[in-house]
Amino acid sequence: MSNRTVLLQKIVPNNPEAGLALVTKPVPKAEPGQVVVRIVLRPVNPTDLYSYRLERYAHAKPGSFTPGSEGVGIVHDVGEGVTTVVKGQRVVPILELESLVKEGGTWQDYVSVRADFVWVVPDSISDVAAAQFLINPWTVHGLLSDLKIPKGEYVLQTAAGSTFGRQLIKLAKHWGIKTINVVRRTEQKAELKALGADEVISTSDEDVATRVKEITGGKLAYGALDAVGGELTKQVVASVRDGGQVIIYGGLAGGEATVGVGDLFREVHLTGWHLYRKLSIPERRRVFISEVSKLIEDKIIEFSVGETYDLADFQLAIKKSEEVGRGGKVFLKG
Repeated sequence: MSNRTVLLQKIVPNNPEAGLALVTKPVPKAEPGQVVVRIVLRPVNPTDLYSYRLERYAHAKPGSFTPGSEGVGIVHDVGEGVTTVVKGQRVVPILELESLVKEGGTWQDYVSVRADFVWVVPDSISDVAAAQFLINPWTVHGLLSDLKIPKGEYVLQTAAGSTFGRQLIKLAKHWGIKTINVVRRTEQKAELKALGADEVISTSDEDVATRVKEITGGKLAYGALDAVGGELTKQVVASVRDGGQVIIYGGLAGGEATVGVGDLFREVHLTGWHLYRKLSIPERRRVFISEVSKLIEDKIIEFSVGETYDLADFQLAIKKSEEVGRGGKVFLKG
């Protein structure tokens, strides 16, 4: 029995995927308090690609790092003292940053995690939903909760055409929060409107701050979520009320964000948010599991499914995941 693993073997400037290779490693042993999970399905998330592409992710060490932030699998073995799960159960391993660095992510056949970081998947939730249980749904729930936007007020979000953006539209509507959604392509407008978006702004032919002011009658958005950074952040911050909050949770435009000094004088608060810091808190983890699983069962949070590739074809899967209008999340199986 072997453990097929996508390994970052070396850093290749301007062509980071060239540094990845499929290798064979030993299946991890179930140490005391640990659970070994055989991963059967995992999505290709943007955060998985950033983990080895961006220099700021210092934990991606060549020769030891394996990408993969989430997935669903079957309990292969349990270590001494583990009583919460048994062999054969379908589970989601919750990877904390320390485990990701030490043991590697889900782009391998087997992972080993602490027993208290394993969630037993109920029969009511499919493999496709379970494989995406963590990164987007937990972040959507956590960010929208932390912004504390009153019912009837607007939340502004960038990258609204993403899986995260679509889930946020549905959850915000469920909670009575109105959404202003920023996209790059005008053709995405009708699709997001059909999903329940209140307003959609296309940066290809509209100015974000001007449109937000028009939409809100000058009140501006109550708060905002930004996945892009760069120059777009300046427009986002300018679109939020005096004393409002903007949370950056991604860096699609790179590692920097621009802010207008005048908006700082308006006391608009700009901060970051990282899921790994939140899931290390036991009470926050329990809330995420309880509330997000219910939202999935009630179909408030739903998932778009694209193509599925074997783990050995990870290069094809990466390429497909970055196609514009690809039609759903790309998965790696086996």
